[in-house]
This record gives sequence, C-alpha cells and structure tokens, in this order.
Amino acid sequence: MRTSGQFMWRTVGLLSVLSFLLFAAGFVFALDPRQLSSGRVAEPAGHAKPAPLAPGEGIRNVVALGDSLTRGAGDANGLGYVGHVRQALEKQAGHPITLTNLAINGQESTGLVDQLSQPQVQSLLKQADLILFTIGGNDLFKQSGGVYRVDNDKLAAAIKGLAANYEQILRRIRELNDSAPIVYTALYNPFGDTDAAADTVKPVLDWNSDAAAIAARYPRVIVVPTYDLFVHKENTYLYTDHFHPNEAGYARIAERIMQALQ
Repeated sequence: MRTSGQFMWRTVGLLSVLSFLLFAAGFVFALDPRQLSSGRVAEPAGHAKPAPLAPGEGIRNVVALGDSLTRGAGDANGLGYVGHVRQALEKQAGHPITLTNLAINGQESTGLVDQLSQPQVQSLLKQADLILFTIGGNDLFKQSGGVYRVDNDKLAAAIKGLAANYEQILRRIRELNDSAPIVYTALYNPFGDTDAAADTVKPVLDWNSDAAAIAARYPRVIVVPTYDLFVHKENTYLYTDHFHPNEAGYARIAERIMQALQ
C-alpha cells in the first residue's frame, strides 16, 4: 500500500510542473482572457479597456480577506504575505498604504461568503484599491476527514462546495468594487513530504486549476500560484506546525504577488 502511494505521488507530482506553467500563463489570462487569442479581438462598444496597473500606482487602501494564511499565522514577525506586500507597495509608491486585514483563523469559504454580507466589510471593499485573499485550505482538509485520513467522497463534496462559494465570493466582491485588482493566492501542499502526499497532491492541484478557470470569468482577478514555491522545500519554508508558511515562506508568496502585479 505504501509503495502504491509513493508511485502515485511520483506520477501526480509531474503535474506540478504543468500546473505552474498554467498559472504563470494565468497571470495574463486572469487579467484579460483575450490576451491568449492569437488574433485581434475588437472591444465591445462602450467598453473601455483598463490601463495596466503599475505596482503601487494609485494604491492607498488594501483590504485582505480569508483564513489564517492571510492572517499571517506562522510568521514570527507578524507580517504574513500581506504585510510584505504592503511594505513593497509603499516602497514603490512612496507613500503610506492603509492595510485592513479582515482574515479569520480557521475560516472556510462559507464563512467568507457570510462575512461579505456585513455592511462594514462591504464599505471597506468599496474603498479598496487592491483586494487580497486566500481561502480553501480549511475546506479541503477539515471537510475531507483530516490530513492523514482523507475521505475521498467528503473531499469531492468539499471541492464542489468550495467552487460554488469561491465564485460567489468573486462575484460579490466585483459587485462591490468593479475596478480594484483582486489577488487570490492559490494553495500549496504542506503535506507533500509526508505519507499523506499521495492523497493530497492531486486535490490541491485540481482545486488550483478550478480556481484559475473560475477567476478567468471575472475582470482583473489574478490567481497567484504558490505550489511550486513549497514543493520539496517544505522544511525550509513551512512553520513548525508543518502547515502554515514561516517568515521566509510568506516572503516568497509576497514576492510572487508583486511579480503578478507587474
């Protein structure tokens, strides 16, 4: 059984390379899917194409949503990836940037959907110049029966529910704010170097692919890949809980986000 799992891990692991290439292309695709067309596509009448965003340009208010990854759990300095992004934007913009972090430790996608109905949250999102969020890790691993005892039926149901909530999240944010870039940080697999690898690699990659496809339906939504940042580097970039990133891991995520905003 262990040998079969290891074989599956090696086979599915090859998908990580393809996944990375897909998401790298997805930086452009998420901003404007027509960029992948080989021919010129006419703009619809009355539709103005948004100007490219320069990092820090026009950004004064950043709102962050999601779970413990956006909260910065595991970073001894308390910055998390959102803190690093804020510092980088301030350096490039040359002015202070207000960051409002509304993320909640342990939050699942249903909780984030509910949070978006709160008037204060809606008001902050309307004023945001950049919106950052993470969601999905708790949906996949809490609902699936736990990291080391994955229930495939529960996992499939969790992914289906996550996809529906994720689309609702994007739709609602875009209704509240039709111009600010939305950056979703895709999932990495913190269990790739454990016995749970064979059961967790494919679901994470499948979800990341689904997230990119759904995001492509909405303007100015960027899905930032992180899977490749951690694969085979878990001991270097994960916190001692072997789930959240450490300070260096968050810094790498922030660097990838800044690259996407270029």
